[in-house]
Amino acid sequence: MSSAPYFFMSYSREDTAKQKRIVRELRERGIEIWVDIENLTPGTPTWEREIEKAIRESMGIIVLLSPESNNSEWVRREISFGEQHRKRIFPVLIEGDDHTSTPLRLASHQRVDLRMKFEAGLDELAFALKDYIGIRREITSQSQVNIKLPKPAKLPFPNLQKLGVPLLVGMIGLLVVGAIFVVMASRNNITPTSEIDPTNTPPDFVPVIVETETVPTIVTDTEPTGRIVFTCEVQGSEICIMNADGSGWRRLTDSKEANFSPSPAPDGRTVLFVANYDSYAEIYEVDLGNGSIRQLTDMKTSLGAPDISPDDTRILFHMRGQDALLDLWLMDRDGSNPQKFYEVNDKDVHDPIWSPDGIRILFALGRNDSNKLYMMDFNGRNPAVVNDGIDTRGRSDWSVYDLIAFDQGGPFAHEVFTMNLDGSGLTQLTNGINAQGVSFSPDGNWIAFTAYTNVAAKDQASCEIFIMRLDGTDVRRLTYNNYCDYQPRWTY
Repeated sequence: MSSAPYFFMSYSREDTAKQKRIVRELRERGIEIWVDIENLTPGTPTWEREIEKAIRESMGIIVLLSPESNNSEWVRREISFGEQHRKRIFPVLIEGDDHTSTPLRLASHQRVDLRMKFEAGLDELAFALKDYIGIRREITSQSQVNIKLPKPAKLPFPNLQKLGVPLLVGMIGLLVVGAIFVVMASRNNITPTSEIDPTNTPPDFVPVIVETETVPTIVTDTEPTGRIVFTCEVQGSEICIMNADGSGWRRLTDSKEANFSPSPAPDGRTVLFVANYDSYAEIYEVDLGNGSIRQLTDMKTSLGAPDISPDDTRILFHMRGQDALLDLWLMDRDGSNPQKFYEVNDKDVHDPIWSPDGIRILFALGRNDSNKLYMMDFNGRNPAVVNDGIDTRGRSDWSVYDLIAFDQGGPFAHEVFTMNLDGSGLTQLTNGINAQGVSFSPDGNWIAFTAYTNVAAKDQASCEIFIMRLDGTDVRRLTYNNYCDYQPRWTY
């Protein structure tokens, strides 16, 4: 085995021809690759031991994604072993698409696509691998790099606190009149989108309306409070928690499975998360007080993005059906009585979010990374696109100020945006940091998100947790790790 830094390649035997070409091309670009059949006889005890040794001593794992590798037990084992030893995973799509070729545990990873632009994709992959080697060397030598975040764009009303109560009341009045005008205009001029079947209604549930006080005035001088749960690749994918100032970090899960998509309960006492078992996933709940974990689902399929209703009685989530499409599902708070809630032909319906009052639902609808955000009543009627001009992967949040936050953009070019419930007031808050995975603070005055500290090199290990005020100012970095921290969700 070479003493030079190398990457382990995981692939299916059915993809050997493409694997050999990719290995040859990467080596020509100066990347050392370890391949099992070049060094050992497959299937022998020595072969398995040497694979484990090769993964442990590698810089990371290149996984060739295809329908065959997605069904390969050995590929799954190699990914799991790599995650257990905190190895960086570099997914490379060579056949099929995200639905047929990408394991659930790798769905949130940035990937290189070689299907259409083979040479350009290999150049991008080689650049990322070389950069990762350099970063690991810097970490080993204890060197540190200070990274300055670009100044984010400001909201149109940065000095709201100085306007005074009378002017604020007047502005609210104008907004109400404008909202009435928009609703009347929409009834007269807008035809329903053909994507949505208005007859597709969920089971007959009666929503519990959560009584809320009048929406408070936006405050711009408060300090962040509460805690943030997130996915941390500390040793594989685990669930971690910290205070809103970055202190008090602790790990909530410690298992061989990949754990992700944390979602706190309304009272902040427990956190839902998804555990991946290679071919399927289940929803679990961890108690923040005593650390106990209980399983809520036993559905043996691909599911994710759980979100608890504000009255703490039901859970929305998405699940992949027999047609390979994601649908919205609803179950009782204890995981019982799961029922399909909403589906659309030929589209994925995913990443549901409850409104703060519990009577409406925000969700994403589309395919792959191209989705629109839709809103509908809890009874499943009147689904409507929020803003037809946006294109997002799906994850969003809904604040007590009735603002929607989400991210959109191309590969390594995502940024955080906010908009009103009717799609107006679209505002970009970040710039040049590949920001994504947004979550409002419980008081609605802050936004947590994931950003990348080395966007120029497209370093997939440089994702950290940040927070900022509603207008995009006062950006604060909370995590400083040599592994990825992502999917933040704010709680009490």
